[in-house]
Amino acid sequence: MELHKLIRYTFLAASIATLAACDSADSTTAVTPTNPTPTLVTIDGSVFASDVNGATVTAKKVSDGSTVGGPVMSAADGSYSMDILDTDLATDLVIESTGGIFDDEETGDIGVPAGNMSAFVAGGTLAAGDSVHVTPDSTIHADLITKYNKTPTEAQTAFFNAFAHNVDTSVDPVDIRDPASFNADDASRHAGWRAAVFSRLAKNLTLTADQQFDLFAAMAEDLSDNGKLDDVNLYVNMGAAGIGAPEDILDAYIAAAGSFTTAEAANLKVTYTPPMMNVHGKNQFTLTIEDTSGGAPTPVTGLTDLQVMPMMYMADRTHATPVGEIVETVPGVSGIYNVTVYYLMPSRMNMNQTTMGTWDLKVMTSMKTVHFYPNINMAMGDTVRSDPRLLGIADTIVNMDGLESGRPYNIFRDGDPVLQGGGPNYDFDIFISPMETMMSFPPLVVGETLQSGMGGTPLDVTSVDIEVKVNDGGWDTTSAQPSGNNDGRWTLNTLQLNNGTNTIRFRLIVNGETKTTDGFAAVADVNDSTPFTVTLP
Repeated sequence: MELHKLIRYTFLAASIATLAACDSADSTTAVTPTNPTPTLVTIDGSVFASDVNGATVTAKKVSDGSTVGGPVMSAADGSYSMDILDTDLATDLVIESTGGIFDDEETGDIGVPAGNMSAFVAGGTLAAGDSVHVTPDSTIHADLITKYNKTPTEAQTAFFNAFAHNVDTSVDPVDIRDPASFNADDASRHAGWRAAVFSRLAKNLTLTADQQFDLFAAMAEDLSDNGKLDDVNLYVNMGAAGIGAPEDILDAYIAAAGSFTTAEAANLKVTYTPPMMNVHGKNQFTLTIEDTSGGAPTPVTGLTDLQVMPMMYMADRTHATPVGEIVETVPGVSGIYNVTVYYLMPSRMNMNQTTMGTWDLKVMTSMKTVHFYPNINMAMGDTVRSDPRLLGIADTIVNMDGLESGRPYNIFRDGDPVLQGGGPNYDFDIFISPMETMMSFPPLVVGETLQSGMGGTPLDVTSVDIEVKVNDGGWDTTSAQPSGNNDGRWTLNTLQLNNGTNTIRFRLIVNGETKTTDGFAAVADVNDSTPFTVTLP
């Protein structure tokens, strides 16, 4: 019987193999296991408030709180590494940190006890070798999801509306005080600065360094109800005895962010002095540049390679803005440089408290880089930049998506009207800056070539004409004259302005083409000009 069974089973197995071979000849479908064996993969990252040493780090499922990785302990530099089953990476996770100590950037306190921090990771976005960095930003964002049941999209929107940037847990932050961080990339230094802002904010609110972790939790709770930082009671009640707080915690955060006015690179110290009215449009400030290699700082004079590169980080895009002249106040002597930047937009809109983004003011010289993050307010009153912008018709650019559109031309107010003679004649300066790409806004200069984005046809500028209409008068084709510096600045001569509010309209003709507000052919006095308001006392 046993031999009979063996023969029968052998015949059956051979038949199945034959059938499989026949099927494979007619099919290209691969046979794969339906339940592959889970394997351990390694992820790493850091806990940063600055570097948090000795924190206990675990990975948990958001759905049920079960632990799928760790606990492990962070090293002196805040770094950690843990193993997680690859199958668990398909679900939403939260990396949690408890305990440890850190040195506070703002107060200089050493060995400060760290509070709870976390970072949310969407399922399917993490793979072996990836990094997750736990920061104040990631903690507020993760709390909105794990404690207040916000969707990742809702949490991202609320966070951006408050703090003007998106959370990126893949970026490794660095301590901006540490000379070792001077050579770190821009993203890492930016992330480290954001953590330092919270340390400064805590100090400004008279919190101790360790209470900033309570501040993270309070901010998440505040954002959870209506997406705004507007519940003063959360901050007043923080701490054992209750801590005073301003009525607008967001204003306090913005003030803290904008108060970093000194930055260092290797043997280089740069001090940024903003204008009294730090608004969008034309914005003039000074940079004091000093060499610290000999101990006492000494002025760095006569720089010819000094570059200023402002960048706006928004929720869905990044763009630059036009930069004007950079001039040393006393050439070859002072080490203080006057800089002109024409900001396209404010950091947020004052009227509805809508956050637009974060300005990063990058300063480079001698292959060294420092950053400042000014809060640029919305200019109130008279026009500082043409709205709507004027657009090219045949003069087009190609954007990053490969779409062709009319080239935008920005017209900025470049100063107040200057009375000529006995009046009512005034000279009025403007600055014109066309767009090449989101990263390039050169001045409009005859003889220069404007690039046209991602593969468009460059435009050789052979002629520029400006026509002006004041209030209800006629079009003047003779008053506009370029400055002698060939820098995109124009003076409108002898404009007849009245006391009170005046409307000045501009027509811009480049290479014979009249730019329009909609990018279509010009229709006289309909779409061929853009208005400014100018108020005289």
